[in-house]
Amino acid sequence: SGVLTVLSLSSISGIYMYLGFALFNNLRFRNLFKKESYKEISTKRIVGGIGSGLALSVSVIGILFKFQSWPGASINLIIGIIGLIIVTIISLIKMKKNTDNYYSNILKRVAGFGVICVFLLALPTKTWLGWKFPNNPEYIQAVIHAQANPDNQGLWQKVDEEREKMYDELNK
Repeated sequence: SGVLTVLSLSSISGIYMYLGFALFNNLRFRNLFKKESYKEISTKRIVGGIGSGLALSVSVIGILFKFQSWPGASINLIIGIIGLIIVTIISLIKMKKNTDNYYSNILKRVAGFGVICVFLLALPTKTWLGWKFPNNPEYIQAVIHAQANPDNQGLWQKVDEEREKMYDELNK
């Protein structure tokens, strides 16, 4: 499941990062490189799509890091939430002037990912590890102790030992 999580969330992040402007402006992939496709789209909407895609991409990476328990999850989630707040504010201001679906589509995505990011950021590490490794309390305790004292190499070695025990049990 870890490989599937990494591949799917990385793909979603890449789509938002590189194709966010097209996604939010309803451009079809086959029309991305045709000049006439952009005639009816303003520069502001393209820039808005790029900004929205970037904020969503960072948020998805934060979600991925949290799911995988990788270091840097919190900072990615915080940066993603800040980006999503900026996109939300701009979209709400623009939505009052223009009732086009462009801004409501952005807000729907931003709201969904924003709720997930805030939930994951507020979720204590012990709770997350308890959900992820319910049958391995020794591993959970080792991780919590190591995170409390990140410079203590002995604690991180204990985490590695407990992880090896956990994987050995799975492979039996």
